[in-house]
Amino acid sequence: MDGLLFPSARPLVLSNTRFACITVGLITVIFLGANFIPSIWDAFQFIGATAAVCLGFIFPAAVTLRDHHFIATKKDKILALFMIILAVFSNVIAIYSDAYALLKKNSGPRA
Repeated sequence: MDGLLFPSARPLVLSNTRFACITVGLITVIFLGANFIPSIWDAFQFIGATAAVCLGFIFPAAVTLRDHHFIATKKDKILALFMIILAVFSNVIAIYSDAYALLKKNSGPRA
């Protein structure tokens, strides 16, 4: 997390304040997720949909687009860009479907 949030900062070992802030932030997010996610299976649906798309489409295409040795042709890069667009589109549909099913399940008849 430190590398993503502060890419050009000094090492985390040397900054106790930054370490404490990141730790408190992560613990807060985990606490809120544990309290407000109704079922672990709901979380697994969203994580599984996103992880499958990332592993299957986005990561291989990103490796192709970041070609330092100039091995990929222009056709390969166009195909990789198309794969990323297709992956984002299918992931949006999967997340929408999961969210719709979750909301429909929770808005059943009230007694």
